Amino acid sequence: MESLPDLTEVTTGMQAAMHASRELASRIARDLGMPVTDVTAVGLLLQLGPMTVGTLARRLDVRTASATVLVDRLVAAGRVVRRPHPDDRRSVLVDVTPAGAAESWAHWEPVIRAMDAVARAMTPDERAVVVRYLREVASLHALRSGDSPSTGSGEVTRPVRPTG
Repeated sequence: MESLPDLTEVTTGMQAAMHASRELASRIARDLGMPVTDVTAVGLLLQLGPMTVGTLARRLDVRTASATVLVDRLVAAGRVVRRPHPDDRRSVLVDVTPAGAAESWAHWEPVIRAMDAVARAMTPDERAVVVRYLREVASLHALRSGDSPSTGSGEVTRPVRPTG
């Protein structure tokens, strides 16, 4: 077997963090009795806000029909809701319900708070370097997945903590 290329500790650390995040999402999905794709969908809606089923399908890299079935499951479980698109009356947006947000937050909060504590222990200059790196990596991932860098910037466009 061919050995891995010589990578920096930053790169291998990022790979380890990404793997740990996938493992955590899988564990949360098992705890909630739902597919990991459903957990990912709720997370995307919390981070990016309401979106159409088609947009959600692209974000999840699944067919629109599969995303429709996924949304049906989440609606039936009370985790998301469909509502009319304010700018396109032919379109429907999917959004997380307060109950879905609270359920998600209950499972993700411990790790999010721990990550925040690590960041708060850094100096402002250290945080600036980390933020720059993470945004650039998120942009690279977005480009590789076919998203535009502006939609894959890693920036949270709305709070991930439930507000209601």
